Amino acid sequence: MLSHILSFIDKSSEIIGKTVAWMCLAMILVLIFEVTARYLLNKPTEWAHESTTMLYGTFCIIGAVWTLRDQGHVRTEVVYQVLPLKMQQFSDIVSGIIVLVMLAVFFYAAVEFAAESWRLKEVSSKSTWGVVVYPFKTVIPIAVFLMFFQQLAHTVRDIAALLGHRIGKPALDVVSDEDMPIGH
Repeated sequence: MLSHILSFIDKSSEIIGKTVAWMCLAMILVLIFEVTARYLLNKPTEWAHESTTMLYGTFCIIGAVWTLRDQGHVRTEVVYQVLPLKMQQFSDIVSGIIVLVMLAVFFYAAVEFAAESWRLKEVSSKSTWGVVVYPFKTVIPIAVFLMFFQQLAHTVRDIAALLGHRIGKPALDVVSDEDMPIGH
């Protein structure tokens, strides 16, 4: 049962990440349109810069969930790599719990931030376009919520691994010296 829940979290992160990845194409098309309008037609748009900024922000924060699923975020491995496997697993659990606490606090703040934007029916003051920004600010707590559950999945797998159990795919491909083939 737990394995199915963790797999569901992983698959959801992957599907959401792959879907959001298409925002890159939208950003490129908008920027091509803007460059064409500005430099070839001498008619710049009011909306292109701001819309690509919002698309990029959404792309980055939601894409971070997929990156977390694949454990692609930056990690300082100078010390980590020399630790024995059990210490690596313990380190992953401690850092995972710290990240979960930070994400919970950030989620609370992000919900307040988005709610205030909705309450004010906030519009952008960055251009004359005056686009509504509260839907984009709502992406922040959604992304933090998704990140929290992805990190929770990793931490549960790390705890299981430390206890000698394997739940689904490994949380991190950690290879100890005794697991390495001869000559590597």
